[in-house]
Amino acid sequence: MFNPGPPIKLRLQQPKQLYLEFIRGTVAILVFLAHTIELLPPITDNPTHFMIEYVGTDSVMIFFLLSGCVINISQTRKPKTQQQFFVNRALRLFPQFIVGVLTALIVILILKMPTPSPGRIIGNFFMISTIQGYIVTSFRTNLPLWTLTFEMTFYLIFLLCIGKGTSKKVWLWFLIAMVTIPLYYSDIITDFERHFVFILSFSTIWIVGYFIYAYRRYFYASTYASILSFGMLPIISRLHLFNLPYDPLNYLLFALMAAPFFRLCLQEKPQGFKIGIGYILAAYVFFGILLFLKHDASKFSSKIAYTILPTALVFGYYIIGRLNLKEKFLDFVQRSGAITGKYSYSLYIIHYPILYFLGSVIQNKILYIVAGIIVVAIASYLLESVYQPVIVRLFRKKSLPVPVAG
Repeated sequence: MFNPGPPIKLRLQQPKQLYLEFIRGTVAILVFLAHTIELLPPITDNPTHFMIEYVGTDSVMIFFLLSGCVINISQTRKPKTQQQFFVNRALRLFPQFIVGVLTALIVILILKMPTPSPGRIIGNFFMISTIQGYIVTSFRTNLPLWTLTFEMTFYLIFLLCIGKGTSKKVWLWFLIAMVTIPLYYSDIITDFERHFVFILSFSTIWIVGYFIYAYRRYFYASTYASILSFGMLPIISRLHLFNLPYDPLNYLLFALMAAPFFRLCLQEKPQGFKIGIGYILAAYVFFGILLFLKHDASKFSSKIAYTILPTALVFGYYIIGRLNLKEKFLDFVQRSGAITGKYSYSLYIIHYPILYFLGSVIQNKILYIVAGIIVVAIASYLLESVYQPVIVRLFRKKSLPVPVAG
């Protein structure tokens, strides 16, 4: 068995958790790549290929985990009142979100698609849309915005937890969310009720992210064990415990399996119970066998790839160490994390309507891909580095300074 060695260490104290930022940026790029493939011309309304769909959904769940973890880090290091927290989150999310909704509407008009109803337009602007359309349906030209409905709701619930007894309130929220999960699988509720059950049941993933930082001193894992657990995430997400594309229990298990890796990325002193690599290996074998026993639409070759991935990641990191490239690799992770993490939100908000438009008007696939990369990169930069700072400055001129976290 490989010698795991000590946890990765940062050479310098960084103002942001750059390893977490690297994850944020990487999953945003994965979402972009998945949607680039999904919208290859000619665009159809056929269901997305399983592999592409799962990459996008897995990335969203990692976003939820990251959000809960980072919010706890921010609130712990620099506590905010309820008002400050709300303004902070609203100022961070809404300006670019509005651009994403407007861009989606513009693409609908240019392509002469059916005009959404006023109620649907309002619902999308106020973050109450979902792909399923329990209240209103997300615009076809910017489907990823459904996740902001979840994200903003998580923030609003957490806002109620700020103040005295925050930990107890978050635990109460977690218990309530767990109780709602059976309702998610039932047919006894209306679509309107299902909207909130859907969000509450998936808030367990956000809360797990919050707990990872809150209880970081109670557990840790070696570098190799953490990488192995992270590599298992695609296996778990494809188990389909209840044969549903969006399965809260499946993704709660997904979030728990990601905990060792997220704990590693916090780069804090190992404390508490050590999750040995033996535990992770046992879970690896168990879930790997379960994946192959599960009869679903996944190809046998895909299942082979998913089960090889964790070993490949561990072996890859081992080779990096043997070649004495670990310092360069970690330096790359930190430097790229600082950049990709910064532009992850703008990339996520704006890429889909641009790709949808280009995929509709450009028939050459290579030209579509090249144009998509260039236009989305420019739009993401303008949103994050030009537009967002202007909005923040305008707001601060009219009110007290409010810190805006990424």
